[in-house]
Amino acid sequence: MNSRVDKLIDFLKEIDQLKYIARRIGLPKKDRWENDAEHSWHLAMFVILFEKEFPKINIAKALKLALTHDLVEIYAGDTYTFDYEAKKGKKKREFQAAKKLFGELPIDQKKEFMGLYREYEERRTKESKLVNSFDKIQPIIQNIIVEGKNWKRQKVTIEDVDNLKRKYMEHDKQMIKIYLRLMKEVKEKKLTYEKN
Repeated sequence: MNSRVDKLIDFLKEIDQLKYIARRIGLPKKDRWENDAEHSWHLAMFVILFEKEFPKINIAKALKLALTHDLVEIYAGDTYTFDYEAKKGKKKREFQAAKKLFGELPIDQKKEFMGLYREYEERRTKESKLVNSFDKIQPIIQNIIVEGKNWKRQKVTIEDVDNLKRKYMEHDKQMIKIYLRLMKEVKEKKLTYEKN
């Protein structure tokens, strides 16, 4: 039987795979996709940088959610936001992946990580709503950085973006302001696909 330390080290080795889960978000000056580890790091930076704008948030909890929210994709894979066919069955795939991955941890941490997974998915707490919002905003910033090349190549319109993302912002006035500021930039710079 593995000791607790062995289980933790084995888990750290396993989650290193997050670096190899590609997202469909291109990087500037690189001919490759962003990976889940880079995305999770960026999301954690959102939480840290916007801490003062959301003073009622438990930052430690929000950081845990940001850093763990995509770990299930090690086994379930990343599902592109605008791939509606691939989204079918996503929740079931990710739940099975969570059970498998977090089942490798000591029992107390298995419960904690499963709890974080559920909290993020259910979006009932202030922290999970915040991290979900930032999770939807981060690709907007990435698309601004690459001058819309991702959305244009994949024929994503500004209406597509707004229809999918706005609802995740409506829980907080400050979050709506951040979102609208970014969407204004997207619109002004014409960074989405435009139908003729």
